[in-house]
Amino acid sequence: MTLRAGPSYPSGMQRRGLYAILFDLDGTLVQSEDLYRRATQEILDGVGRSLDELSCQEKSMIPGRSAIQNMLFYCERFGLTQPAQELVDLRMNQVCRLLDDEGVMLVPGAREILESLRLADMPVALASSSPWRYVSRVLEVTALGEFFDVVKTGDDVTRFKPDPQIFLLAAGDLGIPPPRCLVVEDAHSGILAARAAGMKVMAVESEVTLPEQAAAADRQVRDFCGMVARDLVSIITAAP
Repeated sequence: MTLRAGPSYPSGMQRRGLYAILFDLDGTLVQSEDLYRRATQEILDGVGRSLDELSCQEKSMIPGRSAIQNMLFYCERFGLTQPAQELVDLRMNQVCRLLDDEGVMLVPGAREILESLRLADMPVALASSSPWRYVSRVLEVTALGEFFDVVKTGDDVTRFKPDPQIFLLAAGDLGIPPPRCLVVEDAHSGILAARAAGMKVMAVESEVTLPEQAAAADRQVRDFCGMVARDLVSIITAAP
């Protein structure tokens, strides 16, 4: 897989008159939730528990958190005694096997909006809490890698969403100031991180998104169908 190299700028220099779009990955561009659900349930089967036991509120908090944060939650919630990091590695191995065997579906309109952004010559970054091992495989399987100037993963940060670190790093590498950036996210923690970074945010709603969580975004959509680059720019330039 070949990723386009991000632009290089002298220290303190920014690209003026331009905007940037920062995408989350899971649940935002790819419908990977089922891969994680099945891999997690395989672990829970060993102790006779089920993800169906989770409340709507609990389910809504899972997207956007780091793998270790979620696994620590599962360990406490379901009484798992194996070390959390071992379970994270075990689950990731299974997710990658499922990804290789079955692939993953894109959110409707995802490729088209990325193509529109490329035609508009807009800087685009991927900012995912997932590890590079997984993110790179998704980009290869879906052939989306060519659309991103910058890719940031959970391996690049020391603080996870809702901390804004990953979005600030991505914007910095693109050379675009935060007020000129739009974050596209499905997770409540990602929406909060975008807000903390001083960026506009568009929420891609899913079946686990609670109305009050999506309401924190500047715009809410179910998918990208019919959208083009100027639609995303209009969110950035809209009056508060």
